[in-house]
Amino acid sequence: MEELQARSQAYSETTVAEGPNYNCHKCKDEGGYMVRKKAGETTLVRHEDLLVEIILKYDTDEWQQCECAKMRQLNRLIKSSEITEEFQKMSFKNFIVDGMHPKVVEMKSKANQYYAAFDQIKGYRQNSIMLIGQPGCGKTHLLTAISNYLIHTKQVPVLYFPYKDGMNNLAANNFERKNEIMDRMKEVDVLFIDDLFKPIGGKVDVKPWQAESIFEVVNYRYLNNKPLLVSSELSLDDMLYIDEALTSRLFEMSQDFTVTIPKDMKVNYRLRKVFENR
Repeated sequence: MEELQARSQAYSETTVAEGPNYNCHKCKDEGGYMVRKKAGETTLVRHEDLLVEIILKYDTDEWQQCECAKMRQLNRLIKSSEITEEFQKMSFKNFIVDGMHPKVVEMKSKANQYYAAFDQIKGYRQNSIMLIGQPGCGKTHLLTAISNYLIHTKQVPVLYFPYKDGMNNLAANNFERKNEIMDRMKEVDVLFIDDLFKPIGGKVDVKPWQAESIFEVVNYRYLNNKPLLVSSELSLDDMLYIDEALTSRLFEMSQDFTVTIPKDMKVNYRLRKVFENR
């Protein structure tokens, strides 16, 4: 009995010494902590949906969000974006344009300009970017880079929707989750549609329900000024032939940030080794 009591006391003393097992010892997993601000210091207060800077008249305790809460929010954004771990590595820095086609250089420049302008244009109709044309020239890389920067730097929610796999997902289980998926596509802050109307075996085969579903999403975002990032192997003429109403909306939204890469297999970086050996 005495041995058991000794063990229990030793365990209690160890637990007290170590303290609770917090993930963040700074805020003790509360997501924030109180900070003492003295009279004469400035602080931000919300007034009619605006943050206004004021000078404190008295000493005041303020709640400050901890960095760990910001990291949890960032991790949630990354997970909900459905951008794969491999795609999360894509950035402007590792998109190399040395020796590339001038249009590819222009495409990278446009992507940079779009990201730089995002905060100013996000609430307007012309708030989107569209990179179309030759496969394998880096369209997905650059739009993924924009997505990664928006998530990591500006904490903007982005949803990645690969057209072919996304459409298969919509049709799965007899369209059981179609409304749920489409509602998410409509409402997310930024929607990235990759490989829109992707040809299969060199042939474009867009089912009526597929065109209708994409139109419903794009039209909602068009009417509500919600940004789109769009890539496609097709030219603008090809897309207009498939669905003029959809394509005209996409072009209006992205007219300041649209780049078309001409069809040329030499621009396809996946085939560069083939042409280097010729």
